[in-house]
Amino acid sequence: MKRIPGVSVALVSLVLTVASCTAVDGAAKSPADGCEETLGAEGIKWAENHADLPGGSDLDRGGVDLKEARAQHYKQVGSGGSDGPHWSSELCTLTYFDAGKKKELKVEFGPSSLPFDFQAKSVEDGVFTPVNSNVKLHEVDDYKGVPKYGVYVKCKIPGTSPRQAAKTPLAGVMTDTLTTGTSARDHMKYLLRSARAMTAALECQNNPTIPAEPPAALQ
Repeated sequence: MKRIPGVSVALVSLVLTVASCTAVDGAAKSPADGCEETLGAEGIKWAENHADLPGGSDLDRGGVDLKEARAQHYKQVGSGGSDGPHWSSELCTLTYFDAGKKKELKVEFGPSSLPFDFQAKSVEDGVFTPVNSNVKLHEVDDYKGVPKYGVYVKCKIPGTSPRQAAKTPLAGVMTDTLTTGTSARDHMKYLLRSARAMTAALECQNNPTIPAEPPAALQ
């Protein structure tokens, strides 16, 4: 799990890019469940098919499952908790070491430190793609030129203030140095799938609609 300094998938405010820890409050990681639950078999196969692995090689898998991610999220945005430090849950990491260099695809979700409409109130890098009134996408390159794909979802957590869903939306990010020959649309498709799984686990009271495919404008 990672500290979230501010969830704007932009370089400074991308919330999911600080130091990580592998367990919270003594909870052990479940190596496979997070990937199965978020990316699904199709998403894992997509990553494997585009990872350019030598014959017979496998990807290492890690991440917390949705049950643990839900507990972490509820703990943070429970009554009065939305203004405190924010952390992301590392739901899935697919890793391959090639000539000593690590290549990985990582999916993380956590409460945003910025409101849902943050790009309207400040200058942010990257490309924003609205999906509907409760969901938007964001793509930006980090300082190393690695694309980061983000999703923001208004998700009302029980026991929180009426403004929580917009003030502290659910934020997810996918970082990928593993696959080749893939598009932003491919990445957003599986990030949206992960967001559907996460919002279902959180039981968002406002029932946000998250489509299976990104908007046609996203290529």
